[in-house]
Amino acid sequence: MPADFEPREIDASRPSAARMYHYYLSGDAVFEVDKIFGERLFEILPFLDVWAHHNRGFLRRATRFMVEQGIRQFLDIGSGLPTVGNTHEVAREYAPDSRVVYVDNDLEAVNRAHDLLLHGGALDNTAIVEADLRYPDLILDHPDTRRLIDFGQPLGLLIVSVWPFVPDTDQPHELMARLRDRLPSGSYAAMTHVSLDDAGSEIKQQMAAAAALYDETSDPVSLRTRTQFAALYDGLDLVEPGIAYAPDWRPDQQVDLEDTARPCNFAAVGYKP
Repeated sequence: MPADFEPREIDASRPSAARMYHYYLSGDAVFEVDKIFGERLFEILPFLDVWAHHNRGFLRRATRFMVEQGIRQFLDIGSGLPTVGNTHEVAREYAPDSRVVYVDNDLEAVNRAHDLLLHGGALDNTAIVEADLRYPDLILDHPDTRRLIDFGQPLGLLIVSVWPFVPDTDQPHELMARLRDRLPSGSYAAMTHVSLDDAGSEIKQQMAAAAALYDETSDPVSLRTRTQFAALYDGLDLVEPGIAYAPDWRPDQQVDLEDTARPCNFAAVGYKP
């Protein structure tokens, strides 16, 4: 476990996970290095944008589901650069009194999120915290987290496409246990994780090659199995349908069974009794 959290400054010389995810979703490259790296990745995995939108769609549906269960406060860790369908926008569409704390360790994401919230007049009930998933207590005890989140009431925790960037040496299952232990009873946790378990042999080779390319970025990738992903929910009750592919989790529309990206991403929502 790292000893001390150090804010990560913007590095325009290497791509970052937050900027690349933004590029997959929007086609907008923050820096030229992101565009160059993205083009290399799309040569290997042409469906990366579809995969990213599966993540985003799951976030929207999971947020809506939690609002329907009465959740009115959300902690979105690894929120990335603001894009279409941000958590606070989705939550407030169904519950205008919702409060959201965003967390990211990428200064570009933090700055852009702050500008979005400032210009949108949302800072009273939304905050962006510069912190890292590897430091749960720093996140949970941050003044802005404490300002907006009442730990005497259930909350919705979102960790969407973030665990792949936490290596095994940082003990992700222990980190999740620490977060889970501090969640109030009645809370929910929504997470996704890229995986090769159910992909075909050709896709497995392509995904492994793409993951290897991430060694050149600020955020190398760790691939995990369905079993390893399921273990992140230890101590939580899985909500139906349990561990699913991201587009299959309570879909709004017909799932494309021929979608190449579909089996490459596990998703689930857990409930803390």
